[in-house]
Amino acid sequence: MSQKNIILVTGASGHLGKAVTSRLLDEKSTVIGTVLTPEESLDFDNHPDFEKYVADVSNEEEVSRLVDYITETYGQIDFAALLVGGFAMGTLAETSLADLEKMYRLNFLTAYLCCQNLSAQMQKQNQGGHIVMAGARPALQSSAGASMVSYSLSKSLLFQLHEIINAKTTETGVRCSMVVPSVLDTPPNRESMPDADFSDWVTPAQIAETVAFLASSRSTPLRETVFKLYGNA
Repeated sequence: MSQKNIILVTGASGHLGKAVTSRLLDEKSTVIGTVLTPEESLDFDNHPDFEKYVADVSNEEEVSRLVDYITETYGQIDFAALLVGGFAMGTLAETSLADLEKMYRLNFLTAYLCCQNLSAQMQKQNQGGHIVMAGARPALQSSAGASMVSYSLSKSLLFQLHEIINAKTTETGVRCSMVVPSVLDTPPNRESMPDADFSDWVTPAQIAETVAFLASSRSTPLRETVFKLYGNA
């Protein structure tokens, strides 16, 4: 069995997913990164320790096949960074059922299905496993979430899922951490908030550095961890 960390990154083609995958590859890990369509091109497609896997992680059967494939091919899954997600504005009055369902599927259901399958696999492993999910500050601060209701509600469910997984950590060997950015410094966010001070925001590279720490043996003592990466925003 390989001594390298075997890592799953969902949403590897997103701004955060690219930064996290690149940083984990720098750490000499083997990374399986999911994309939604085979046409999505990544800078690290030809990296010897990277494998691109096409999957819709909001589909129960596809998630099951993904986890089975990684386990059968690499023998284990040591760590997973669940980074698929989406964003939407809208107050309570403006948020439709369709808006709620879209954010629920993107931000919660994708993580839930992955956690369900990963937890089952990691419990079979002698060393257990570590799952990291991406939260959001509006899910922790109601005043910030009032203008993005569907987004903040869907993200808030991740924190409860995080607590449920960690409630049995000592019995299962599976632990879960959260990384919580304030505003992520990405081109779409800059375009939507052109008057903001971008230097106050958190960069994907800064989040990636935290995820790389969590993927390392240095994070082994940590339990029920929530990292708030707010910068000055």
